[in-house]
Amino acid sequence: MHLCYVDDSGDSKNGTTLTALIVEDRHWSGLLSAWLEGRRELHATFGVAKNTELHTFKLLKNRGEFCETEEQNKAFHKGTRAAAYRMLLTKLARFEHFTVLTVAMKTTRKPEIYSGFLAYLEDWAEERDTHLMVFYDGQQGLADDGHELTQSEQNEIWETAVRGAAPYRRAHRDLDLGTRRIVEDVFMQDSRYSQLIQAVDLIAYGAYHTHLDGHPEIWGTKNQALAAAVAGYVRLHERWGEDSDKGVYWLEPIENQETGGS
Repeated sequence: MHLCYVDDSGDSKNGTTLTALIVEDRHWSGLLSAWLEGRRELHATFGVAKNTELHTFKLLKNRGEFCETEEQNKAFHKGTRAAAYRMLLTKLARFEHFTVLTVAMKTTRKPEIYSGFLAYLEDWAEERDTHLMVFYDGQQGLADDGHELTQSEQNEIWETAVRGAAPYRRAHRDLDLGTRRIVEDVFMQDSRYSQLIQAVDLIAYGAYHTHLDGHPEIWGTKNQALAAAVAGYVRLHERWGEDSDKGVYWLEPIENQETGGS
């Protein structure tokens, strides 16, 4: 059995990527330990607490505050944030027992690319005679820590989470029950409460920017790849698939697959 942590990246006009951080269940604790070691180093070097949520867009775009003191936050500027990003992915890359793969598609509809993503994961699992459980970054229906809500407010948060997960849950249930390798429905995991969802957020951002850098014919030239994101992501090159484009697999949109392309 393998566990698959997933996050998306891309842009609002040209396409979407979905990145998977895949680890066999027996190596899960080792992967988490490697990540937490990086978080401890981040704290010792820059003052970023282990439980502070890391959101890569804010981190590398020099937005938000991540450190424990005002002085540390002032020192945690663009250059040091890029160093922190590289530090975390370097620490993660030293653990051998995990895989990184990204699929990309010319669509901004996440449920559409998610269906293609599941098909790719099904093939991946079949080749290795294993099964997968998928954890996707999204609302879990939990209130913010420390906030007391009325029953009505709690119900609304839960209903919003259920509705948000519906397209992804449907994609799982469309799989052939007799042959499928992906077990259960998708598990939505809020990045605030999941260290490995935060890890895959870093990876997904780097994968998108690396593909953006190499394929302006797909992504256009309006958005420029962040060198810091590319520099951090390449630390994981030994975890990419051998037949991939720097860890990325391009998928044709569903309508092109059905018509044979154009």
